[in-house]
Amino acid sequence: MVKACSTLCRSLLAVFLLTPLPALAEPEEPEEPAGEGLADADFAKSFLGKAYDHELEVGGWADLGGGLVFPPIYIQQYRREEDGTYLVLTSREVVAAEADTPASFVVTDALIVPQPKKDAAFSIACVQGEDETLRFLGEAKGKEDDEWWSDVRRAWEISLETGKIASVPTKGVRCTNPDW
Repeated sequence: MVKACSTLCRSLLAVFLLTPLPALAEPEEPEEPAGEGLADADFAKSFLGKAYDHELEVGGWADLGGGLVFPPIYIQQYRREEDGTYLVLTSREVVAAEADTPASFVVTDALIVPQPKKDAAFSIACVQGEDETLRFLGEAKGKEDDEWWSDVRRAWEISLETGKIASVPTKGVRCTNPDW
């Protein structure tokens, strides 16, 4: 049986229950990666819908090139030197109203890919099966003297209609050896 609390016990219990607990310190927010103060994913999304002519420069990122995927979808690849992260932008060509006016582009999607592991490489020149359209991206590895690498760890597909990038299974995807 539990004995009733004495007057002293009740007083201590009341003090304990009525005393506010000290405020817990809020954990500090980690510093955000480069990209004008935005997290990488938000930084990439900031390009969606951006219109540009000729080339799109991205401050702090090296332009690794790109090109036509399939009319009117284009791709451009960038790399951040400090950590090897890749930024891939797909764009849709907007046909000019007049023949002598240069065409412009609108960014349709963006993908951030962390630097691949030591023995792998990231490529924007990948295909799947018999389709030779370079509309796949991948993180792959292979022998130095092979033109195509089929050991693909991760893969993405570019929609030829919208320019959107989506993760896909790696089965049947092969990527060009970047050193070929």
